[in-house]
Amino acid sequence: RVRSGVPLSHTTPPLVPMAPAAKKAKTDGAAAPPGGGATGPDTVVVLDYGSQYTQLITRRVRELGVYSVLLPGDASMERITGLNPSVVILSGGPNSVHLAGAPTVPPTFFTYCEANKIPVLGICYGMQLIVQMLGGEVKPADVAEYGRMPVHTENDSTLYGQEMDKSQQVWMSHGDEAVKLPDGFRCVGKSDAGAVVAIEDPARNIYGLQYHPEVTHSERGKDTLRHFLFNIAGVGAGWSMQNVLEEQIAIVKEKVGPTAHVICALSGGVDSAVAATLVHKVWST
Repeated sequence: RVRSGVPLSHTTPPLVPMAPAAKKAKTDGAAAPPGGGATGPDTVVVLDYGSQYTQLITRRVRELGVYSVLLPGDASMERITGLNPSVVILSGGPNSVHLAGAPTVPPTFFTYCEANKIPVLGICYGMQLIVQMLGGEVKPADVAEYGRMPVHTENDSTLYGQEMDKSQQVWMSHGDEAVKLPDGFRCVGKSDAGAVVAIEDPARNIYGLQYHPEVTHSERGKDTLRHFLFNIAGVGAGWSMQNVLEEQIAIVKEKVGPTAHVICALSGGVDSAVAATLVHKVWST
């Protein structure tokens, strides 16, 4: 499949999160996000299946005040559960789920998420992966869809129930399409060509979008992500980069101690400049 490039230099205005629903309790002993703890911020795990926009998913989630972690798509179940995720997002990618050897999730992934009431959102390839693994069918599309185009959604759905307008412009990049949905799923969005672009199974808390809500060319994409995170998944917006800064300063203080010396090699690049700034903050105070 051909992946279409899109300029992402412009940004959208910040969005204020809606009031979150009740949150599930954290599992004892699970890893906490930076700045968190046993009762710290929720964690969104993004599994990377090779999309050029995967980093943007992680960024959009963090912009909404929720901590997100990017893992490779072939991450083990142990590695995923070790982060005690409140939400898992499956990214897009250039592969076809119906071909042998296509990237996938661990065999027990969906069983685990359902048993632990962890909402799952699949984007592009991620949506097709949900369909294929849960008993539906994905085939090469008669007409591939690339670029910005309109889609039409169902306002009585969980994904779009908060929206008044049934049509919106989104960014598409797919050559395959879902032709049969798994049991329990409902199509809640279609393209002009009739392709399935949004699916949901609220009973299992599994949702899918064929388009890319993380790019600014999807006009209400960030609204949809916000609605999914706060109203459907019920996570809280309690994280910021300040949490990471405070945690890293504490780590440096603990490792070095009050009397040891520090040598910092500063090349002028971003990584070493950040390291030098952290060290400076520790010893300047």
